[in-house]
Amino acid sequence: MGPPPIVMFLSTGRCGTQWLTAALRELYSEIEVEHEPIGPLYAPRRYFRRYDEPEAILQVPQVRAHLERIERCRTLYVETGWPLFAVLPTLAQRVPERLRIVHLTRHPIPTALSHLAHNSYAGSARDDAYTRLATLGPGDANVFQSQYADLWAELSPYEKCLFWWTEVNLLGLELPERLERIPSLRVASERILGGERAALEPLLEFMALDWNEHWLALAGRTVDRWHHHTDLDVDPAAIRRHPMTVETAHALGYELDDVDIDGLRARYQGEPDAGLDRIGRFA
Repeated sequence: MGPPPIVMFLSTGRCGTQWLTAALRELYSEIEVEHEPIGPLYAPRRYFRRYDEPEAILQVPQVRAHLERIERCRTLYVETGWPLFAVLPTLAQRVPERLRIVHLTRHPIPTALSHLAHNSYAGSARDDAYTRLATLGPGDANVFQSQYADLWAELSPYEKCLFWWTEVNLLGLELPERLERIPSLRVASERILGGERAALEPLLEFMALDWNEHWLALAGRTVDRWHHHTDLDVDPAAIRRHPMTVETAHALGYELDDVDIDGLRARYQGEPDAGLDRIGRFA
């Protein structure tokens, strides 16, 4: 029997990873589960899609030390923090026999609104380690949508969040071909957060974990610590002006009309917060 898997969740963030981390810790005490253990220090804006030089990211001392630690882990290791997508080619080279990738998706409109409420996009007023190092912009190397570089100033903050959603999910669609030896699974966060056993069971099997009936009782429990709002006047239908985002949504099984716009406005519009409460040691 070989070493246990290293399971990395590729996501945009704002799609239930805190809930997932808490549930895994509660139900499987024998495994190691971490959410954003090194935060934005994976520096996706520098190391996005570096397939030809996957070792480049090891120039970041915190990344090198973190990978060495998880590679020594003798139990199942699960990581859910969204900046991790930059290191996936590196892990595919270093531990191909252990790495498993879960592409965790969420509908683009609520995801973009959630990021907007956090001012989480390249060039936002937050100007912290997450926006400087992690949230992709059109001028960053190897992005799919570099054509937006000349139009960036004309886009609304909401549209910039849609750009981010599209970049990460295009990567999720691309990886099975680029890292073809690495097992991968795609799952919608809406389904696992809703307690759908038909979605949870394949996910747990992929992670080499047994089914636990308590998953159904955890559905709908709020774990997210960061509930921000925006006072911007947002037109969710602006997504239709971005064909690549619409095509990506369709490829992932999302229809643009399958969201409650009024409910989303009620959730995300309100008195804004500075959005700086989660930076901690990465300031």
